[in-house]
Amino acid sequence: MKKFALSVLTIASISSYAPLVWAEENQDHDEGRIEHYQGQAVASNAEAIESLKSHNAKIAEILETETLSEEKLEKIHEISYSLETAIDFLIAEKQHAEAKLGAVDEAVQAIHNNSENHQEPAVREWFAKLEASVAALESEDAAPHEIKTEFEITIKDHKFTPDEIYAPAGQKLKLVVHNQDPTPEEFESDDFRREKIIAGNSKATIYVGPLEPGKYHFFGEFNLDQANGYLIVEE
Repeated sequence: MKKFALSVLTIASISSYAPLVWAEENQDHDEGRIEHYQGQAVASNAEAIESLKSHNAKIAEILETETLSEEKLEKIHEISYSLETAIDFLIAEKQHAEAKLGAVDEAVQAIHNNSENHQEPAVREWFAKLEASVAALESEDAAPHEIKTEFEITIKDHKFTPDEIYAPAGQKLKLVVHNQDPTPEEFESDDFRREKIIAGNSKATIYVGPLEPGKYHFFGEFNLDQANGYLIVEE
């Protein structure tokens, strides 16, 4: 009985150790893959858009081949890292409509995954979507924003709408904030130094500026994880 117990213990020890070794080996393998490709760095909105366009052009050239080899699909996979770097920068900066950024991000991720798994039809399908979504971003970037000095902002479900406001530099701005939630919210900004408690189902007027060009964060003090927005001041 003692020999049997020892055998069971030995087997259990080996069984519990094997997955650990496998996990460590695979962890090293995964880390190697993560470091295998390095996306092209970007430092501005313009650089990110240009990176999306230039790397799209590289993929388009590869897709001119009627049938893609695994080597060409792997090249697309490598390029997708730079696409990810660019779209991640744009999402973090929040200088474009969320839906348009989401469309680009969805297409980039689909191309990344399908090229890695050598799924040529899916890569071609998603690249067509990526080209269209990047073109939509580029046209938005080129379009001038309407110049206004008075703005209506709504708080609903502890979120600001709109959550991005474009305003001219050097002018006094009027923000009318409507709190449509039943609970109070404190409209606040450390960047342009304003704070105002707005009761539920009421509104408040807040004057700001004149401000220098830049991106100014505002938030709801009582719902920091949800109520966030930006005042983008341009020349």
